[in-house]
Amino acid sequence: MKNLSLLLLIAGLIAGPAYWVYAKFYTGSQAALLKLDRAGTGWRSADFRLSPDMAPVGLILHATGSFSPNMHESQPPKDGYAVTLFRDGQAAKPLNISLGVKNVADSNPAFKEHLLFFQVVQAGTYHVEISPAAEPDIKLDRMELEVRQHLHEPDSTIVTAGMVVMILGILGFFL
Repeated sequence: MKNLSLLLLIAGLIAGPAYWVYAKFYTGSQAALLKLDRAGTGWRSADFRLSPDMAPVGLILHATGSFSPNMHESQPPKDGYAVTLFRDGQAAKPLNISLGVKNVADSNPAFKEHLLFFQVVQAGTYHVEISPAAEPDIKLDRMELEVRQHLHEPDSTIVTAGMVVMILGILGFFL
């Protein structure tokens, strides 16, 4: 019974979370990797071009930073940011994201955040601006924007089935 439970757990991990991460961040091909430069209190990307033949397109934020390690363990830092996408100078509604850590021992965190997914792409010149919602606790040292073309969105049926199989595997260890 334990071998079957282990097999179910591994199969569930692969079909659920591992498949989701792979589809979100690694499918398709990298069209651009842009370093974001400081702009006032926030960050701004260089201009990049998107065209309909690149669809579907995903925008992924990579960031690294640091914070003071003498924070209270029950309150690890978490900062909010407004991400605004511009196409040909026109701003879209800002997207609110948060970058935070779960443990204060990780005082040099690295973040990978899937910002946007375009099923259909409108041709144009784009750029991204990111501004903090308040004074950040985590000092971001580096931000990059990865543009991935021909990205595949994870199939929710596969992810859900993987999670169910994983839970069955976990329950098998306790029965």
